[in-house]
Amino acid sequence: MKYQRKLFLYFTAVFAVFVVITVFIQLSREKRYKTEEMRAELYAYSKMIDSFLSRVYDFDSVALMLPEDLRFSIIDKDGNVLFDNVLDPDFKKENHINRPEIIGASVHGDGYAIRKSESTASGYIYYAYLCNSGNYIRLALPYTLSIQDVIGPENLLMYSLTLLMIIILLLLLYRTDKYGRTMQSLKKFVSKAQNGELDYNNIEFPDTDSGIIGHDVIELYKQLENSKKEIENEKERNIKMKQDMTNNIAHELKTPVSSIRGYLESLNNNPELDAEKRQHFIERAYYQSLRLTELINDIALITKLEETSKLFEREKINIGDIANEVFNEMEMQIKDANIAVHNNLPSDLDVAGNHNLMYSVFRNLTENVLKYAGNGIQIVTTLENVEDTEYYHIVFYDTGCGIDDKYLEKIFERFVRINEGRGRRSGGTGLGLSIVKHAVKYHGGTIIAENRKEGGLLFRFTVKR
Repeated sequence: MKYQRKLFLYFTAVFAVFVVITVFIQLSREKRYKTEEMRAELYAYSKMIDSFLSRVYDFDSVALMLPEDLRFSIIDKDGNVLFDNVLDPDFKKENHINRPEIIGASVHGDGYAIRKSESTASGYIYYAYLCNSGNYIRLALPYTLSIQDVIGPENLLMYSLTLLMIIILLLLLYRTDKYGRTMQSLKKFVSKAQNGELDYNNIEFPDTDSGIIGHDVIELYKQLENSKKEIENEKERNIKMKQDMTNNIAHELKTPVSSIRGYLESLNNNPELDAEKRQHFIERAYYQSLRLTELINDIALITKLEETSKLFEREKINIGDIANEVFNEMEMQIKDANIAVHNNLPSDLDVAGNHNLMYSVFRNLTENVLKYAGNGIQIVTTLENVEDTEYYHIVFYDTGCGIDDKYLEKIFERFVRINEGRGRRSGGTGLGLSIVKHAVKYHGGTIIAENRKEGGLLFRFTVKR
């Protein structure tokens, strides 16, 4: 069933229940009103009959004066029927001492009861009045009350309530029609979504609260669809990146492995080589093994940073102290390159981070300078934007030769080596600056590279306080 039809039947049922309850209440009120009215009328007749019989003791004469539908009986104090204007005089009359109206009259002076007559099988209101003589005058009038008495044309209240309910029902149906259209649109949308036939342009909602909610539901679904597509695209990009990385790793590993194999084959196949030549091959193989170890370590680190960075433990670290630690450990290489270091980072740069990752940031940046920037230059670290309460802004730069601006965005990519402008004195793994980028990201920051106007390469990176 359509939603609107269900709603119509529901409200119709509610209306029917309301009508039944209202009729029942009106029927009860009408019964009370009619009972009191007839009781007052019978009381007046009883007083008149009692007055008449006190002067003239003639039951038949009294019966002739009463209305035809009024039943008149005289019952003595023992409950015997002395006279009844309806029953035949020879009809055996039952004792009435236990009738409710007689009991009420014996206690209160008068009493009444509503029931069917056992002799006539008709409904009556019975009224008994205790006379001064000790006898009971009992009167009865036909008592009928039907629904027609309640819903008759003169009952304006009932018709007014009915009209009001119909108007309310029509207004509700008018409002729920728009709500029903919203439900139908959503149902249609769900059906098309299940069949993969979504068309957002052909989905309309009425300008109501339910329509706004329906529109918001569609927008949320659209956002979920877009997010799902973005996730799928991201998965595809990650798969491609991993494939590229795997290919790059295989390529990078091939060089030192091939070199080591070549040197070892030369030593193995030429046992007659002189000692100096043999020592040269051994040293070259050892150098390539060191490079291979460095490459494997860097690959493991960057893989862990990309896929399981949460495994790195956080602790309280001091960035300035870590920078000094790196410069002190690399003091010999720095002196050999005739490089002057100026670490201007303050001593209160405490953050919640990972010591090894922050160490790798300054270590790789320093190694980058040693390998590519040239001799007789300076390395400077300093702090900027100290008023920022959320991040530390750290600057690391050298005064050597920079690189072409078109390569600034590429230097953080894996296995990228830029030879232009920065003389390559010794080979690296090609992963150093990529590790720097991921380590900075782990600490809630970002990093950029730029050429200094005065010469040299500058790195700006942030670390969350």
